[in-house]
Amino acid sequence: MRFTAVAATLTLGLGMVPAPASAEESTTEVRPVRSVDLERYDGRWVQVAAIPQPFQAQCVRNDSAVYTVLPDGQVKVVNSCTRADGVTTSLEGRARQADPASTSKLEVSFVRTADGWSFDEPGTYWVIGLDRDYRWAVVGAPDRRSGFVLARTPVPSRKDVLGMAQALVRNGYDLCDFRITAQDGGAPDSAPLCAGQP
Repeated sequence: MRFTAVAATLTLGLGMVPAPASAEESTTEVRPVRSVDLERYDGRWVQVAAIPQPFQAQCVRNDSAVYTVLPDGQVKVVNSCTRADGVTTSLEGRARQADPASTSKLEVSFVRTADGWSFDEPGTYWVIGLDRDYRWAVVGAPDRRSGFVLARTPVPSRKDVLGMAQALVRNGYDLCDFRITAQDGGAPDSAPLCAGQP
């Protein structure tokens, strides 16, 4: 019952916000939040929903990320998830500010070289929605090909879910591009975020 309620809260809560017809047709510009206090952003985040990415193909549940601010200003990133065989797998990377003037625009690398981390072809990580108490965050990119909805808990409140949805729609994302992430203690199965919505 609790699991069904979690999925319903996500689907119905996010579905209450009207979405554009499609992200490709949207003329809305993707805008990062004004600033991110990286020290407060530090810690573990649970993936609530995401646009499926190739690097997550092996993941069936429990996608999460742990961010640790390092003395040099970069952020250690450890992504983990559970595979179909029940094994937990993880991948370490580094994030850094893409623009020295903005803490909400980051670039991420999972390519390690003998000299450190290569940012020749970094991933784009823009924080486009953020709860003032850092309970949830929405991450996107200018081309809207990636999007991640993160929370500190696998069961965010309805109020938090609505805040997440508003951040996505405000930035021109189509909620139907996202899938709810299965989490132990949260949503029992992966499903389209807009399932059952008009």
